[in-house]
Amino acid sequence: MNTSLYRNFPFYSHKLQDTISVEIALPDGYDGSPNKAYPSIYLLDANYFFDDEPGTLDDYLIRGEGMTKIVRTLAANGKIPSSILIGIGYTEDQRSKFTLENVAGFYKFFIDELIPEIESKYRVSKSGNDRVLFGYSGSAHFSTYAFLNDVYTDVETFNKVISVSGVYFDSLEAYKLEEKVFRRIVNASFSKKSLFIAVGAEDPKVELLNTHRVFTKKMSSRGYADFNLFCTEFPGKGHYDIPEFAFSEGLTWLFAEHG
Repeated sequence: MNTSLYRNFPFYSHKLQDTISVEIALPDGYDGSPNKAYPSIYLLDANYFFDDEPGTLDDYLIRGEGMTKIVRTLAANGKIPSSILIGIGYTEDQRSKFTLENVAGFYKFFIDELIPEIESKYRVSKSGNDRVLFGYSGSAHFSTYAFLNDVYTDVETFNKVISVSGVYFDSLEAYKLEEKVFRRIVNASFSKKSLFIAVGAEDPKVELLNTHRVFTKKMSSRGYADFNLFCTEFPGKGHYDIPEFAFSEGLTWLFAEHG
């Protein structure tokens, strides 16, 4: 990792009443482009995925190059624009509390605290079209919640979301939001939004495959206007070898088709 393009700092959230870790990877050429605003990629579970050091998510987790190198490689190959990667890291207890038990509070943390902080200190675009949110497994529950909450409230926090191997709406609060969204005619709110949602076809956790199928059937059957949806089960991929693969595939799809 080029340490001159790397930042990390503890961030105390008044919304969450807790401290999380924030890591920033700036793109090559950042210092030489003072007038350029970059897309931002918000990476949940950064304590596992940010760089190529081994994480502790699970003994069976197959780490590839890490998300930092993936972003740089895709940008160097012209598959995505040069972007700023923002990693959000936390302990396992915090992960469960933020992404499953308190999804509404975690969403407010992004809206009211983290995004304003990032946009005040780094040259990122302030358009929702240029913000990507990535969530995997437990944090995929939150990334999908954030996407639908944007739709329901007709705002543009994250117009591009990657949600991988999640048990969707694993809380009453999130389930109620899903029902509200699907009861409304919200074509205008889905307009120009893009959701990449995937699971490994070989995932041994049956509930992940089942909830993926139920949720994506709902999303794809409604024909929302100007809504870009990619939902798939990747053959040969299980729960622990899909994160980096889906991250790379998701970013490529989001920016190639809907950049």
